[in-house]
Amino acid sequence: MIVLGALLAWWAYTLANYPPDSGISRALANVRVDFPGFLEGIARRISAFGAILAALGAGLFFGAVYLVRFFRWVLGAAAVFAVGVWFWIVVLKA
Repeated sequence: MIVLGALLAWWAYTLANYPPDSGISRALANVRVDFPGFLEGIARRISAFGAILAALGAGLFFGAVYLVRFFRWVLGAAAVFAVGVWFWIVVLKA
């Protein structure tokens, strides 16, 4: 996810720095389309999506230790609960 976010950021950078062809700009101006502004808008959206994707990937990558610790704690608590129920049934109910 981090690499995909970086690739999207590179693509957005390339689009933002793309020199617009004057012929295309004039042709699109006839239909009232601002080609440089259009490219900049697309680059902004792509860069925002790339940044979100990279941040999510980094959070998952660097936060995986905490996620594993949490699930270990949950599984340990479940094991203690199971042993406690067994102890309660066998020893205290007998």
